[in-house]
Order: sequence, then structure tokens, then C-alpha cells
Amino acid sequence: MRAVRLALPAVVTAVAAVVVGPGTTAAAEAACTWKAAALPLPTGMTQGRAVAADNAGGYAGIMMGSGPERVALWKPGTVVDYGQVPFAPYLVTVADVNRSGTVVGHGLRTMYTYGAWRSVGTRIEALPVPEGTYSATAKAVNDRGDIVGQYVRKLGEKGRAVMWPADRPGQMVELTGLPGTDTTVANDIDEDGTVLVDVVTANGSPTGYRWRGGVATKLVPPVASKDVSGEAISAGRVVGWISPADGSGLRAVQWDAAGKASFLPEGRSAQSVNRDGLVVGTGSGTVIWRNGKLEATLPSSPQLFAGKVGDDGGVPVYTRTDNKDTPLVYRCG
Repeated sequence: MRAVRLALPAVVTAVAAVVVGPGTTAAAEAACTWKAAALPLPTGMTQGRAVAADNAGGYAGIMMGSGPERVALWKPGTVVDYGQVPFAPYLVTVADVNRSGTVVGHGLRTMYTYGAWRSVGTRIEALPVPEGTYSATAKAVNDRGDIVGQYVRKLGEKGRAVMWPADRPGQMVELTGLPGTDTTVANDIDEDGTVLVDVVTANGSPTGYRWRGGVATKLVPPVASKDVSGEAISAGRVVGWISPADGSGLRAVQWDAAGKASFLPEGRSAQSVNRDGLVVGTGSGTVIWRNGKLEATLPSSPQLFAGKVGDDGGVPVYTRTDNKDTPLVYRCG
């Protein structure tokens, strides 16, 4: 991989107000201002998207110049350039990164098929799939190096949730013990190997499960619901969204390690969580919660897309102005 030394980035003057709820600690009650710092781009790169945190101060994503997207990892004062995805160079999605700097994702191989990949040392390599596999995507990686996602064996068949275990190099295994025969997709994986899986019906209705060791446990919503989806997991805490049966619209939800569910105020969907209970999702814009309480709403102009929050408290994002993407990281200080 190629590391490019850069000057320290300038601070972007984007600020969000803070909401502090009753019962917070003295530290949390102190004034907290969320500010964005620009992530630098090497010479020749004109755009970038920061989408996932490595939990150690680094942020993975893509950067673009005149050619296809390049996979990148921003570290303090440095950008690690992993290069292009050689077998799937277009519409590249960086899905996640772990503390070791292993980046995972997928890219477009043909008009309708994707190839899953991971970074290994100085290169990007395809994740192994059975011969003849139609399409595969990687969604998440934990610090041990276990990767989860989905594969479609043949055109017209339903997608299946899979894992690429770190202790079995060169293998992909399908997650067993999930109910029914509907489409399944693995959305995230915790450090203890617990996987979040959605079982999705033909009409697109999901039911979320915690899966570990072949045992699937349903995510029980706080109210009767038509749809339940778990999007992210960390230290046993799950966040996601539900569609209540009363038709009141999407609601952001979190489940504690024991499986008890609660609503996240003013939220429609929760999409990432760190080990300390910092949650990022959507409401009237991009919303941040801390320990179940609304803390901030990030500016919505220019258009902003939030990625996976890190255990260091950083929220990677990118903004879009005139079809140009700018990578940033938000922190509370």
C-alpha cells in the first residue's frame, strides 16, 4: 500500500447544537459542540467519501480523480492508498474497516453482478466464493478479521447470508439455523462473533435476528411491527429500525445486550453504533444519540451522508455539492 504524507487538514466550521437529557453524567452535561474536520486528498484526487471508522482514529472510504475509484484509509496526516479494485473497479462500495486496517466491500463486476473484496497487506483481493457464484457483497468485518455479507449462487436464486471466517482462510460459509427459506443478508458482526441478519420476504419485508453459532434469536420490537431490521451491533447493543403495525412510519430503535428494545427519540432509522452507546442515524437529517438520548443533528446543507461511527467517537461523513464529494470527520469537543 502507498502512504502519502499530507499537511494537517483545516477545520470545517460546521456546528450542531446539543441536546442533553436528565440523568446524564457531569462530563456529558458539559457543553458539547460537534465540529467537522476535512480529510485531505492526495495530489490528483479531487473527491472522496469517508464511510467507516477503524476504531483507532482512522477512516476508510474511497477517493477519486480522473480514473476509477481508489480504496483509501485516512490516518492522522496520512492517506493509505490501497488502489483500485482490479476485478470490480466501478461503483465501488467500502463497507467497513477494522483496527488492523483491513478494508472490506464490493464493486461492480458486470451490469448486474458484484464482487466482494478485502484488503490484504499492499493489495486488494477477491473474497473466495464457490465456483460459478453469480454475485457477492461484503458488509462488515470485526477486529479478528471475520467478514460477513451475502452471496447469490445463481441468477434468479435468493441471496444467502455468509461469513468468511478469519480462522479458515480461503473459505466462505453460509449461516445455518436461520428460519424459513427467504432471502437472508448479514448486516454486521460483533467482536464476539454475533452476526446481525435480516430475513427478507419476497415483498421486501425484513425480520432481524442475532445469530451466533448456528442459533438465531429474533429481535423483538418495542411495539407490534410489520418490519424489523437490525443494522449495526457493538458490545451486544443493536440498533436499527422498525415499521410499526399502526402505520405511523419508520422508527429508530435500539436493543440492549439482553434484547430489550427502546425507541431512539426523533429518529427514523439508526445505522451505526459504537461500544460506548454513541448511535448515528436519520431523523430530520443526520442524528446522533448518546445512551438513548438525542444529542445532535448535523447540518443538512450541503447534502450530508454519514458513515459508521468509531469507538474513538469520530463520525466519518461526506458532503456533496454540485456532484462533488468531500470527505470529513465529525467529532464532539
